Amino acid sequence: MRRPDRHRAGRIARVELRRTWRSLRASNRGILLLVVGVLVVPLYSLVIAGAGYLGGGAVTTAAPDDVRLATTGAVAGLLGLTGFAVLQRTVKLNGEPDAADGLLTTVGYEDVLAGLLAAECGRLLVVGAVPLCALAVGVTVGSGLPLLGLAVLVTSLLVVLFGLLASYAAGLGLKLVVARSAFVARHRAVIGGVTSLALVTVWLLAWGTTGVQLAVLRAATRSPLSWVGELVLLAVPSVEAAPLAAGVAAAVMLGSLPAAGLVCLWLAERVWYGDAVQPDHEFDATERTLSDRLLSGRVSTATRVVTQKSWRRAKRAPLTVQFAVAPAFLLVFQLQTLLLERTVPPTLPLTAGLVTAAAAGAAFSLNPLGGEERVLPLTLTADISGKRFVTGLALAGLLPGVGLVTVLVTGLGVVAGTPLPVLAAAMATALVVTVAAPWVAAAAGVVFPKFEPSTVGDTSVTVPSGFAFGLYFAVLAAVATPGAAAVALAILAPALAPVAPTWLLAGGVATTVLLAAIGAAMGYLYAANRVGSYRLE
Repeated sequence: MRRPDRHRAGRIARVELRRTWRSLRASNRGILLLVVGVLVVPLYSLVIAGAGYLGGGAVTTAAPDDVRLATTGAVAGLLGLTGFAVLQRTVKLNGEPDAADGLLTTVGYEDVLAGLLAAECGRLLVVGAVPLCALAVGVTVGSGLPLLGLAVLVTSLLVVLFGLLASYAAGLGLKLVVARSAFVARHRAVIGGVTSLALVTVWLLAWGTTGVQLAVLRAATRSPLSWVGELVLLAVPSVEAAPLAAGVAAAVMLGSLPAAGLVCLWLAERVWYGDAVQPDHEFDATERTLSDRLLSGRVSTATRVVTQKSWRRAKRAPLTVQFAVAPAFLLVFQLQTLLLERTVPPTLPLTAGLVTAAAAGAAFSLNPLGGEERVLPLTLTADISGKRFVTGLALAGLLPGVGLVTVLVTGLGVVAGTPLPVLAAAMATALVVTVAAPWVAAAAGVVFPKFEPSTVGDTSVTVPSGFAFGLYFAVLAAVATPGAAAVALAILAPALAPVAPTWLLAGGVATTVLLAAIGAAMGYLYAANRVGSYRLE
């Protein structure tokens, strides 16, 4: 392990930044991000400057404990935001250099790592320089204390740099675990999903209400994290700061930067030069898979093979179906109520069922042609009709979807104490939407197919187009609305129902069944015809 060469690291950083700039300009998504950044960053900067102005004006009159609480919260927020962003990018994008085989055989890994870290620091500064400067200016003008603005700026930069190095080291550590553990590599999709759910749960629990936020911040003020805030409080005459704590915080953070750099070097050498474990995917011709047990003798062999292929592909390459979890964000507010108030919202069973139905329908059917990627020519020339192919994709999402919807709606309905007629209507609505969803998704996917892959880290994945998403969710919402509205009205405002609750529920579910039958039949026939008659140009 040697000291990185400054000139080589600088050239690598410049190449990385140029590559980022070119990739942004080369895609519609990148151009959209640039436009949003140009519009949103100045707007956020104005808001941050205004908040800094108000906060700076209140510093001289507020109680010392309140000032210390605010500075600790700002440090924690900035550290958490930087850490989460860098950790995610390290695991998915920047944990390994592009063209690693060529680069690492011509340049020392120390230079490569220094260049990657410098480039990541440059990206953070491009995004955060204007907001941080706006905050410093706002605090200076509001408080009339130039030293306070300077202290805010210097402390913020120190926190960002510390968060960058620590999070990059954590990301490399995660990549090393995945590379060395066969169990983690084989089950990384499940582990990642559980971890993501746990993080969302902790976030909702910690920041769901003002009381919880204050309790967390007060606990933070009694921890070493508050010592970093003392660096800012040294510039506030009205607050009695702790110089010793501020000095310790500055010394620890400055001293931890080279230590974190050494940890990054140690991890990078093992991640970049080590051979990753390969999970065993040996084929057993005598094995009876789940699709064999469920579908053998009930559907054609071609349909069963398409379903089996879809499940195996999702297991081995989870990124191909990760987009399907997007509807789960509709549950955030109701899950917040569940976690904080420890009561099940009355509409949660139906909402969870509909969200699961939408996710299951989209997972395998929303891009029938583009989802085949490089094997599309083989699929089109194989001895399989469009009807059997679309049916196989639909069954891949429909079978697990029906089971999950049944368990979720029943379990949450029982816990919430939902009346039996209302629970039955919610279950019927969710199941009907689950059955219709894959066929509607297939039609939307052939209307707006997407063949261009997107790169996530070093993996090329073809995801459905945004137009297909929009059409799919619009049609599915129209199908689900009558039944869902009847259930919601029966739960939340039964007195406003124009008819008896039983007739209301029956009418809503019947209308959803009729719309689902029409949508599913038309979607199936249209998608099967388009797939069967599709020809490569």
